[in-house]
Amino acid sequence: MNRLALLWLIVVSLFTGCSYHSDLKNLQLIYATSLDTNEKNEIVTTVTIQSPGGKERTVPIHEVLTATGPTLQESLYKKIGLQIAGPIGTSKNQVMLICDKLAKSDILNLLDATFRNSNDPMLAKVAIVNGEAAELIKLNRIGSATSGEYLRKIIKSAQYETVIPFVTVHSIYPLLHDRGKDGVIPILRRENGEDSETDKDKAVIDGVGLLSKSKYTGYNLTPEQSSLFLLMNGKKGEICIMTRKIDETKGKNDLSQYVSLNIIKSSSNKKVMVSSSGHVQVQLQLKLKGIIIEHAKYNRIDKKLIEQLNKRFSELLTEEAQGICKQLQKAHSDALGIGRDLIAFHPKEWKELDWEKAYPEVDFKVSVSMDIISHGIIN
Repeated sequence: MNRLALLWLIVVSLFTGCSYHSDLKNLQLIYATSLDTNEKNEIVTTVTIQSPGGKERTVPIHEVLTATGPTLQESLYKKIGLQIAGPIGTSKNQVMLICDKLAKSDILNLLDATFRNSNDPMLAKVAIVNGEAAELIKLNRIGSATSGEYLRKIIKSAQYETVIPFVTVHSIYPLLHDRGKDGVIPILRRENGEDSETDKDKAVIDGVGLLSKSKYTGYNLTPEQSSLFLLMNGKKGEICIMTRKIDETKGKNDLSQYVSLNIIKSSSNKKVMVSSSGHVQVQLQLKLKGIIIEHAKYNRIDKKLIEQLNKRFSELLTEEAQGICKQLQKAHSDALGIGRDLIAFHPKEWKELDWEKAYPEVDFKVSVSMDIISHGIIN
């Protein structure tokens, strides 16, 4: 009896294995997803799908499919699923792009189904697109690379260079529920090539979009502002290049007026205080250490010039940091997490505050100090 049972288990496992491999062979893998909206306020889902190569072909086939529906699940699994021969696989999805109009409604609702589905990849990059998100999915690809791979590499490169933060489905979804901090999401746009033969259309990083609770506010930080914002938030990438115009010669604008620094170390210190009247004040100090990598005006750099550059950069970056704080307040986006500090260190005052009204009135005192520690081997 035991031998018959064992034999039966072996037979069943063999047949199950064959069925499993057959499903894998027919699986239609999604590598990128974009979400737009139409005049009926329906969700327009566009995906790039890679079908496995068969006996007649050695390379996978890429297809771009679009469908509409009241929800993401309806348009993706039901409508797009009916257009393909085989089951949909979302485990390889690398990017999720959301058009700016749809992001202004509620990002939390859009990502809810994705976050609940254990088969969906939590590390898929999330970004907002100025205009139609599907345009980036439909970009002409180089070689056999999918648009998902192309977009993922662009986003990853910007993270490496401290232009945008690390944002995935897994990292942004919990933040949309956070009472004390708002998120920021990378902004992409399509840039048309001048010559269709040699200069193809491409995706460009356009800084970060500011969120208020779970909605995109429509306010952005430029790539230069975004890098400084990340340093203020203690999130430096592998490299961080800052180029600033240090000379203001009237009627002149050439390379000799600019200096480029590589920020090799940064440290930020934030202190949140509440007065007896309930007024919130924030003191934020950012200390940077940098290396001169380009300064065309002077071949020889002495100690006096270093001191002048330190002072100039400190002044410029302090002014920019203050401007970033004002932009955050204008957008009602607490992306620096002031609310979290109040919850942690001033819980009594936090309960008495109407944060929606109090946040735009927060008094930010920001100072940035630059310390140039090296200027290369010219001298």
